[in-house]
Amino acid sequence: MNKWMRILVCLTMAVTINLGLTLTAFAENEMSDLHIKVELQEDGSGIVTEHRQMNMDEGTELFINMANLDGSELLDFSVDGFTEDPNWDSDDSREEKAGKYGTLSTSDGVELVWGIGEYGENTYTITYTLSDLVRNLEDGQAMLWNFDTFSDIPAQHLTVEISGFEPFTQDTVNFWGFGFEGDMQLVDDRIIWGSNGEADGDVIVLTQFPTDYFQAQQTVDMTLSEQQEEAMDGSTYNTSDNTTMALIIVGAVVGFSLLILIGTFLIVRKANRVKREAGAMKPLHKRIAENKGRTYAAVPYAGEDYAGLSALLTQMKLGYFEDIFQAYLLKWSVNEKISIEAEEESAFFGKKYRTTLTIKDIKNELDKHPTTFGELTDQIEAEAYEETYETGLWTMLLDAADRNGVVTDKDIQKWGKKHADEVSTFADYLKDYSEAYLEQQGLFTFEEIKIFGFLQSITIASNEGEKLADRLIQFDNYLSESDINQFSNASKPLSLKDMMLWNVLLGKSEKVSKKFDGFVPDDMHEEEWIYHNFWYGTYYTRTNLSTGLASGGFHSSTSSAAAAGGSGGATGVGGGGGAGGGGGGGAR
Repeated sequence: MNKWMRILVCLTMAVTINLGLTLTAFAENEMSDLHIKVELQEDGSGIVTEHRQMNMDEGTELFINMANLDGSELLDFSVDGFTEDPNWDSDDSREEKAGKYGTLSTSDGVELVWGIGEYGENTYTITYTLSDLVRNLEDGQAMLWNFDTFSDIPAQHLTVEISGFEPFTQDTVNFWGFGFEGDMQLVDDRIIWGSNGEADGDVIVLTQFPTDYFQAQQTVDMTLSEQQEEAMDGSTYNTSDNTTMALIIVGAVVGFSLLILIGTFLIVRKANRVKREAGAMKPLHKRIAENKGRTYAAVPYAGEDYAGLSALLTQMKLGYFEDIFQAYLLKWSVNEKISIEAEEESAFFGKKYRTTLTIKDIKNELDKHPTTFGELTDQIEAEAYEETYETGLWTMLLDAADRNGVVTDKDIQKWGKKHADEVSTFADYLKDYSEAYLEQQGLFTFEEIKIFGFLQSITIASNEGEKLADRLIQFDNYLSESDINQFSNASKPLSLKDMMLWNVLLGKSEKVSKKFDGFVPDDMHEEEWIYHNFWYGTYYTRTNLSTGLASGGFHSSTSSAAAAGGSGGATGVGGGGGAGGGGGGGAR
């Protein structure tokens, strides 16, 4: 590293550290955890309980701004362990406000206020009830609400839990989240949405229900689909305070930022050159650009160790742990190691399927695979596991089955919740297994090199490895352009079974499910019906396992949820147009 490069690296690091320390100094009041629990009542009102873990160093009171209630009313408010002060005076001292709560009228609504009490670590439990959270629409009912009550003091971790007066099911609720990224799942009978990191703004939830599910009083003049489209367009409740603060910070550090950008550009350029000189394979965006418009219309890899391809696929932002699991379910279905029945159920929000998976000759399979899944993950942690990844997935399925070899959709979901930690270990092992497999096949090697004194992993492709990577991109292009109706069991060079399996490996399960809705006719011949069970049986078995794992705290770098930043309901930082609520809150 030359003299000027060393100066830029050191200066960039110093400025970044100083900037981080400066910004941290302003964050005196902190909230380490916020759990918002919403209990929807039969009349469409909602009881909201907030559990807050906070560290307070400044101010005398905390407040929630109940603005933009959009026709709803605040019915009650209390703070656990506190007494009500009907004549709240914000000019009182911190000591005078300690252990008390009250309300303040504002020009656009009302504020909920309570005393901070002693500085330091504090736990607050706040409960309030809002009328008319659920509204009638032309063809159903819905709640579209922003539960931002805290944005002046960001939550380091946020969980939103929504339940109803009756248990929610896949047939009675659809849901979306806007404002932050994180898993949003229907867990047992309630919706759980957890943040992947800090949440500091909108917490917008859209839940939709069938007509007359609630005894709602207010009506919105639009359809469910129109409401969903408006919500997807983008939030109208981003506060100007956040934008103003961002501009102030940008203005204050613009000179430093320019220096950092220049330094970062030079560092990245140098790092990329070092990687190229070490033989690292070309970046994904370059490979995609080079293969634009090119297609490969045959199976791109002849082997059947799909887990072995995972390290390559995930580098290409394609197949992940859940995809590998479904791919093997398809393989076992075709090979008749398992049978899956997918029974369609009538549902308000479209087709739903109840699945029942049966392992053939379960007694013999248990005799051949006596190791439990827990013992298997113990072997992985002890670096003593020597079987294939497919064997591990098969052991997982055996572990979930009853003594007759049956695994229902509820069984796989409960099993996933119970064994989420063990599956996390197994999913993390997928990367090591795949890298070893690809090296054994002579396709890729995985090395670590030093760049500016830090170790970085690189992937080096052989000639055959380069060809395989190109084929996968070209095959992905081919599948994206193909019509599902062109495939059948006799299709050459690609059969319907091949099409299903490779769409899964390339992360297209959800898209294929939508295409299959129009592919399976009512008068399908009996010999073709097996494809209905192949697809929907494996897809919904995979979905139910993912739901159970998420509710048990599953986390792995090889999971599709980690790659996409969310699963279950749609979640993201944008959207939420048309939502009520969202007044924010903080301390003063």
